[in-house]
Amino acid sequence: MGALTGKVVWITGGGTGIGQSTAIAMGKEGAKVALLGRRASMLEETAAEVRKTGAEVKTMSADVANRAQVQAVAKDLLAAWKRVDILVNNAGLNVPKRRLRELAGEDWDQ
Repeated sequence: MGALTGKVVWITGGGTGIGQSTAIAMGKEGAKVALLGRRASMLEETAAEVRKTGAEVKTMSADVANRAQVQAVAKDLLAAWKRVDILVNNAGLNVPKRRLRELAGEDWDQ
């Protein structure tokens, strides 16, 4: 039994890199692992690795920049596993600096 046995971990950006490594580590510790990302094929590759640890895995395709998509997968996850104990906000947005200035105003650099 791992330190996270029975816990539900939701990882955004779970298909590659840090998200993938985190998912595998969480699976080894006994957590149920929910993976969120844009590319279903990458999520499935990560899920296969996590399943090798014996962990239960759920994959959910969505773009974290789309609020409605995130709300829909959150609703599905909560319906399936009833809770989220740990949230790993690993996904990022690639927004050009000029667009951030438009969104946040000139105070962006400060």
